[in-house]
Amino acid sequence: MKNVVGFYSTRQQAEQVKEDLLKSGVDRDDITIYDREGKHEASLWEDIKSSFGFADDSDHDLYAEAARRGAVAVGVSFDRDDEPAVIIQILQRHNPIDLDTQAAQWRKEGWTGRTTGARSSGTTTAAAATTTAATRPATPAVPAASAQRVQQGSETVPVVEEQLQVGKRAVQAGGVRVHTRVIEKPVQEQVQLREEHVRVERRPVDRPLTSADQPFKERVIEATETIEQPVVAKQARVVEEVNVRKDVNQRTETVRDTVRRTDVQVEQIDTDPKFAPARDFATRFFADNRYKGRSWDEVEPDARRSFEQTNPGKWNEFRDAIRSRYDRDTSRAKANT
Repeated sequence: MKNVVGFYSTRQQAEQVKEDLLKSGVDRDDITIYDREGKHEASLWEDIKSSFGFADDSDHDLYAEAARRGAVAVGVSFDRDDEPAVIIQILQRHNPIDLDTQAAQWRKEGWTGRTTGARSSGTTTAAAATTTAATRPATPAVPAASAQRVQQGSETVPVVEEQLQVGKRAVQAGGVRVHTRVIEKPVQEQVQLREEHVRVERRPVDRPLTSADQPFKERVIEATETIEQPVVAKQARVVEEVNVRKDVNQRTETVRDTVRRTDVQVEQIDTDPKFAPARDFATRFFADNRYKGRSWDEVEPDARRSFEQTNPGKWNEFRDAIRSRYDRDTSRAKANT
């Protein structure tokens, strides 16, 4: 059994690839679509690894990064020698992402994933024979921040926010093709026909001769017979009309995606003894199981009530320090999960 994997920018591309593969004769059970819908990007790698049954993790970081950037994978298994060329041709027809080319670009942008080694035996990517890159621009990776001290003057921190730009393109979605052809069918009609027949009768008589008898005069009497015969004529008439019409409708579709924005948080350097109450409170508050895994916006009202019980009127002074330490401990806990 051999396998091939193609990565695509959108789920729509992946579904179209699956449809074309089914039309070409590939069994439905041999086609699998992998995406990160509702799961961490590393899970996509685990799904591919589980389905294909190989243990080589050389592509783990590359596949996970592609999934993080929204890529959708189509995996195909085959065991007949005549299938690979057709399968790869279909996968390449829909512009797969060239992961090797993208990985080089991602590294220029700061991605530090491991270098992809040789792929496991029997498994290839659809982009191995093409250099076409993804149509969707790659999202820059965020390198790990390092502390920078402001020696003099001021330092500006840019707040970067992605904006969703939605366009549209026309794609063929079906239609009708009307064919006309001439057919023959047997028909029958009934018609009344008239026929004439002449009969000559001789009968014996014995009567006196009259002037009407015109004796001894030669004459000829003719009586013709007439019959009617059916005459067939055909007349073409329009009995039905087939009208092909295209209606154009407008519809509104909601496009959902995710955009990123730089979130700037001001963290108080709390080595100063005056921040000791904030440090101690934040540590105790984070250790409370009722608040683990919850965002600061969710827990802030409880934190304020609890803090002001022992430090009345001091919340506004220590709020930023408490939040900074809470967010830091939350981030560390998620990283260790």
